[in-house]
Amino acid sequence: MYTMISGSRTQKRTYLFWLVLIFIISSLWSCTAYRSKYIGERGVYYFQRVRLGDVRQSVKVRGEDKNNPVMIYLHGGPGFPLFPVDQTNGVMRELEKHFTMVYWEQRGTGGSFSWRLPKKSLSVQCFVDDTKELVEYLQDLLDVEKVFLWGHSWGSSFGAIFASQHPGMLHAYISTGQSVHPFINERLNYEFVLSKATEDNNIRALRQIERVDTIPENYTLRDALLVRRWVAYYGGVEKEPERGRYIDAGYILSTLRAPQYGLIDKLNMVLMPYFSADELWNDLMTLDLTKQAPRIEVPVFFMTGRYDVIVSAVLAEQYFELLEAPAGKQLIWFEQSAHRPHHEEKEKFLRKMRTLVLPVASR
Repeated sequence: MYTMISGSRTQKRTYLFWLVLIFIISSLWSCTAYRSKYIGERGVYYFQRVRLGDVRQSVKVRGEDKNNPVMIYLHGGPGFPLFPVDQTNGVMRELEKHFTMVYWEQRGTGGSFSWRLPKKSLSVQCFVDDTKELVEYLQDLLDVEKVFLWGHSWGSSFGAIFASQHPGMLHAYISTGQSVHPFINERLNYEFVLSKATEDNNIRALRQIERVDTIPENYTLRDALLVRRWVAYYGGVEKEPERGRYIDAGYILSTLRAPQYGLIDKLNMVLMPYFSADELWNDLMTLDLTKQAPRIEVPVFFMTGRYDVIVSAVLAEQYFELLEAPAGKQLIWFEQSAHRPHHEEKEKFLRKMRTLVLPVASR
């Protein structure tokens, strides 16, 4: 889920100034998104916009051996641009040695945004249906029967539902930052910030969150983004955060310079950063995986950061205990991580993917 970029009015004006400047400069580097279509003995390098449901969506496939099992990565957000983030830390490149990795920007996100996208299509079940169409597309493209599914954060919300509804399409289901019940999660976020700010005597944080209306029907996305900013500040997203950093200029620059995006894509991301989150808000607040995905009939792997607050590790553990998984389930704790164990403990994460997950494909 999103972490708010926030601050004083001066900071916001500065942010907007640099955002516009970066946008203009980066546009000179890349005005048209590239395409590729190579599937051969030397691997798979494929990037196209594929029609899933009622909208064309960006799908990138990379792997060093076309005979490796296929893994779809479901990114977080909702609406968090994928390409500049999760392929820059080396983990994905390492995974591409063992899996054919599929990076898909979901409807309403990055290269899959469209002004013609019907708002009613922004529902949790619609994302589940898009995933099914993507798997069917990959079955034909790569000549495979089953795939691995890895859901991160928001991606784990509908990823678990897909695994519950369509186990016959999967080798296994893997999650990082497993979401369970977003509204309860928001309450835990608020309580975490209140406790930390009180302990820290952080007057600024206390003044900001006291304006948040915690009554369920009044709690808004704006409230959630504000609270999440302070969750990040206090180590609930990264175990060792850079405190006081409100704007990640490096991420903004890498997004606007990414060759996967054309000029229109970049403009859309600047103008509509919270499009998906806004439209999915009501659906998210009623989501409860203990009821919507109580049973998953393929092997399940929860890779969970001990310090994850932004998407509660406590709720993930409770869901894991309740989950019926006749093919087996494993909860792997990452003791030095918060929300992104695949970033914070890379070597351990890669080792678990190679030794625990990969062998499932050959069973």
